[in-house]
Amino acid sequence: MRIGFFSGAEISLPFLEALKEHIKVVVTPPPKIRGRGNVPAYNPVKKAILQYGFEVVEVNTFDEETISKIKSFALDSFVVFAFGKRIPSALLEIVKCPLNIHPSPLPDYCGASPIERQLMDGVSKSAVTIIKMNEKIDKGDIILQEFFDVSIDDDYFSFLDKVYSIGIPLVKEALWYCLEDSSFRPVPQIGTGRVAKKIQKEEYVIDWNNPAILIHNKVRALVRVGAYTTFRKKMLKILKTKVIFDYNIGEKPGMIVDVKKDYFIVKAQVGAVMVFMVQVESKNRMTALDFINGYRPKAGEVLGEDN
Repeated sequence: MRIGFFSGAEISLPFLEALKEHIKVVVTPPPKIRGRGNVPAYNPVKKAILQYGFEVVEVNTFDEETISKIKSFALDSFVVFAFGKRIPSALLEIVKCPLNIHPSPLPDYCGASPIERQLMDGVSKSAVTIIKMNEKIDKGDIILQEFFDVSIDDDYFSFLDKVYSIGIPLVKEALWYCLEDSSFRPVPQIGTGRVAKKIQKEEYVIDWNNPAILIHNKVRALVRVGAYTTFRKKMLKILKTKVIFDYNIGEKPGMIVDVKKDYFIVKAQVGAVMVFMVQVESKNRMTALDFINGYRPKAGEVLGEDN
């Protein structure tokens, strides 16, 4: 089995590691030039390529030369995860089995930010879906789909761990069906489903006028970067919370209503959130215990007044 692996994102590395014996080439975006010295900043996939010694094709666009170069590896399959570029039909047609791994129950949550959007919506179930790609993004026929439970305390990282534990054996099984079982036929997607649009910059701001459950969902969805508010005129990222559904203490949303040893409570429009991990502007991530000991937040202070 000869696989071409397509990705430029760090979250794809467990899949790359699991399939490395069969990967003949990795297709990834070129490095971005950063800093005054114009130093190339390699993405995490390129760093893994250097570690494992894979052949690499760096692509900005899929022109004829790039397609010809990929074709020269005589591949059986593509495996695509978090690639972020449309792959043209002229390239998809050169292999028997162009697969995409998608962390949602397609056709629901097709698009750029499926994990974040599902957590923001508070889903209780999700799936890993393996599709046979066509020229439309996330619209190919379904080869395999396996569901899993999502808890109210799952965040982006724990969700991703579930995707790996299910998705790694699932993609191996899908490759077997697609390449070895001549009687197997993928199933077309039915309907359109919700679209997981790319997260916009303004969505990272916490609005304390929302119910506590929506704030909690935003925090766990965006923990990789961090949803934020302000505290004493500085950005404060809120990174881990729990919901108190029935909580009526406090005069206004955003108010710190109680400070415990290792967490503090912030009032929302409906209910409140217990905050367990934060990041102060220009500082490292820290537990609420360290934040409380270092910054001495007081009941009655209001978060987000400087947003």
